[in-house]
Amino acid sequence: MYIEDGEGFLSYLRRFDGKGDHTIALDIEAESNLHVYGEKLCLIQIFDGVNSIIIDPLKIENSVLKIFFEDVNILKVMYAVGSDLSLLRNSADIEVKSILDLSPGVELLNYEKKDLHSVLGFELGIVLEKKRTYQKYNWTTRPLSKQAIDYALNDVIHLLTLKDVILTKLYARKLLETFLLKNLQVQHKDYTRHPEDKYRKIRGYSRLRDDKKSVFRKVFDIREKYAKLHNMPSHNVIRKTDLISVVNDPKFIENIRFTKRVRLDLIPKLLHELRRAVNEV
Repeated sequence: MYIEDGEGFLSYLRRFDGKGDHTIALDIEAESNLHVYGEKLCLIQIFDGVNSIIIDPLKIENSVLKIFFEDVNILKVMYAVGSDLSLLRNSADIEVKSILDLSPGVELLNYEKKDLHSVLGFELGIVLEKKRTYQKYNWTTRPLSKQAIDYALNDVIHLLTLKDVILTKLYARKLLETFLLKNLQVQHKDYTRHPEDKYRKIRGYSRLRDDKKSVFRKVFDIREKYAKLHNMPSHNVIRKTDLISVVNDPKFIENIRFTKRVRLDLIPKLLHELRRAVNEV
């Protein structure tokens, strides 16, 4: 099933709810400032035990998506959810509820290789081809190819079977309660990012003096403004290392080399704002 509008999604959820079966496998694909600006939920994959469903969130209102993700009556079996929960919380103000994350169970059972594909191969004998093409795929692209959709669905269609295997082993080894506790900890964690985090993650920022940190935040925000305005990844406007270099030596502004994605008519305006920012101190 392919669902690409809010009414279609709500209709599916009503039929699903009517069955009385409230357990699904769930995964998402997202954009994280790799091909376009910012973070964005791009695809939702569901397996409900019978149907494989692809939902196109780019065409569905956020309020409808929240109804699904925040429904406490739907148990959502997922794998390694930390980055997904962070993205949904910070890009769409969505807090996913009623999650059963299998990855803490894999940790407790101490598998040699703990990525999902390796665990599926070990426990179910299912070998999924790891295509690097889709590890950095542009999931904002429409229409999606059949190959891309098949790749996305592979991460959910076996999760419910894997859940039964993992839970059985955890129970047999008296680890089930620890697993449940770790799941509660995952769900109760506050994934809201501090505004300062976007600066802290840049290598070299933490070593700057306070006055230079102030300058860095200004030049960083200038880069973000242009990246957002022209819908391109921030690193395609100015590289992270160049931001630090500009702060440490304002003359470096003249040495910035812009990528071909930056329009030539934007460069003088951008350089002017950078010069003003570093000279205001």
